[in-house]
Amino acid sequence: MKKSNHILLWDDYFIEGYAIFLMILGCFHPWIFVILGFYIYWQRRNIKIPVILIGASLFFIRLYFFEMETVPLTIHGEAKIVEINTYEYSDVVILKYQHIKYQAFVDKDIYRIGDVVVIDADVTLFRNQTIPYGFDQKTYYLSQNVRGYLTIYSIDFVRHSFSVYSFRESMNQYLSSFQSQTYMKALILGEKSFTDEQNSMYKNLGILYLFTVSGLHIYGLMVLIKKVFFYLSLSEKTQFILTISLYIIILYFNHFSMSVLRIVLIFLVQHFSKRMKMTLSSLDIIHLVFFGLLIYRIEWIYHIGFLMLFIILNFIYLMSHTYQRLNGYLKRLLLSVLIILSILPFQSMISPFLILLLPVIMVILTGPIYFLSIIVLLIPELDIFLRIVIDYFEMMMQWLDSRNILIILPALPVYGIVIYYLLLTILFRSQSLIAIIKRSLMIIFIFSYFIVDIKLTQDVHLYLIDVGQGDSILIESPTCNLLIDSFQNVLPLINDLGITHLDYLILTHSDNDHIKEAQDIINHVKINQIIVNPYNIYPIHHENMISMKSDDYLQCGSMSIQFLGPIREYNEINNNALVFKIHIGNKGFIFTGDIEKEAEDDLISKYGHSLKSDVLKVAHHGSSTSTSSEFLYYVDPKIALISIGENNKYGFPSKEVIQRLIVSNIDIYRTDTMGTIVYTYHQKKEKWTMYLPF
Repeated sequence: MKKSNHILLWDDYFIEGYAIFLMILGCFHPWIFVILGFYIYWQRRNIKIPVILIGASLFFIRLYFFEMETVPLTIHGEAKIVEINTYEYSDVVILKYQHIKYQAFVDKDIYRIGDVVVIDADVTLFRNQTIPYGFDQKTYYLSQNVRGYLTIYSIDFVRHSFSVYSFRESMNQYLSSFQSQTYMKALILGEKSFTDEQNSMYKNLGILYLFTVSGLHIYGLMVLIKKVFFYLSLSEKTQFILTISLYIIILYFNHFSMSVLRIVLIFLVQHFSKRMKMTLSSLDIIHLVFFGLLIYRIEWIYHIGFLMLFIILNFIYLMSHTYQRLNGYLKRLLLSVLIILSILPFQSMISPFLILLLPVIMVILTGPIYFLSIIVLLIPELDIFLRIVIDYFEMMMQWLDSRNILIILPALPVYGIVIYYLLLTILFRSQSLIAIIKRSLMIIFIFSYFIVDIKLTQDVHLYLIDVGQGDSILIESPTCNLLIDSFQNVLPLINDLGITHLDYLILTHSDNDHIKEAQDIINHVKINQIIVNPYNIYPIHHENMISMKSDDYLQCGSMSIQFLGPIREYNEINNNALVFKIHIGNKGFIFTGDIEKEAEDDLISKYGHSLKSDVLKVAHHGSSTSTSSEFLYYVDPKIALISIGENNKYGFPSKEVIQRLIVSNIDIYRTDTMGTIVYTYHQKKEKWTMYLPF
């Protein structure tokens, strides 16, 4: 078949969707995106080899130097503050030292953007993803070209240098005086200005991207501006100059964010393509813009928002033959479904309520709230009116959140993501309603089988979760789901694993580093019973809370739980913690909360060698007040588990405890250096897996 400059016949089934797969693969390694992307695009557009070599070379050079950047372990000298994020008790700044960016905590309201300081600090590299399907700290900061965080020994102001964003910072300060500041900063400046409660609500509803990467409010504004230009009968040249001028202003105030920059570049490519009479399709323009964005900011290849934008735009193009025939609410509804389905692997949840109301939410955000935010800049007296509109909007969102029915799906592995996008591309190329129904049923069947297959597995998994300086242990089995303590970052893992209910939530004692996330988990996951000790007061609420103590038993599916402590009430909260044994397969696990030597001695006196267990969860994060030599003698474990935060201020685990474990020839697994530790038992076979942080 002879190639042409327009879309080839076989493009309908492959080429139009190639970028989606490449970007997904790019999540795991960007070199795949570069090599395959340029090859296929060359095949499609019949681009001359020298052109493709130049483009590919730019990518290879940018990626090579970006990935090979050497980060020093210490810095000493002048650095410039290029970004400031203000929090309740401190500021988080981004400093540029010898062209490399670092993050640091500094005193609140001391520095401004553009300040030059002399700094003496150690550099710590960010950790890899240490929780299955969890937050990847290293990739997140890499996507912002921030290479590490600083432990500052001294920092001294030298001078204030010019910063191109000084006026933007002044605008940020000015907006802080308004009642509606959170929404005005989010929509006008692209700031992450929402409170924790607002962030949590919009994240639960799955619409946080509307404020961050969508750029829909910019589209709405430009549609209105275009109509004004039309009614004013402005010439095409004047319209272009005014539009570009407005785009530059918006870009500046949004810190040249990818969402706005993408809109501007698409506008420019469309304009010059029309002027030069080029035969570029919408797909061509999308790809050219995203290639250009990556040459400009190669680190965005690691940015989840960048991937989501690219995938959404590709699927909108693939489905255009369907929604272009519709108008009004139905068209917006179909686009809403399209957006939700296209980013489902990134959110792993569906809300039927939200699908129906998303078109309305988009209209309110991109219309009244955004336009009023701009008007309030000119007429500050209208801030009260904007606040009223926002209050009603938040009331609607809170009502929706309280009644929201979320369908939580387990996170897909790599091959599952690829299969999902392949099937979704086939679905979106359906030319009739019957084809859509047939292909939808096929997709539902395939993924239902996939989910059921996961649920029917006979494996038992114990997760010692890397939650930082606290405790959280999840046991998942075919007959029992059990969570022991809940400090932080536990709920996302429960959702990602597709766990919809817990048989028991055991809270060993009431310290915050063991119960911080408990109420949030109670509010979002069905829990049959909460198990607590009888001597602590727990600041949580659940209809079925029971207390356990020494000599009590529980049966959870095929697992029996033998409670050993507390034997009596102690003056120290830590000693009142629940102590219990669980058998998984042929291994006994003993969990000790934060008990100290006084409680350990009582356990030895009462149970003696009955304490024998294969695995010991070391008490109190390895504090020297626990895990005495006598206690180790009676438990006699082969493996010790320590839940602990990296570089914690308490100096845990203590050298004495580590020495005792080594002398006793006990293998040590610790979350600060090994990440989340997973024990898997299957048909008398077992293995230990670690999600290493480096």
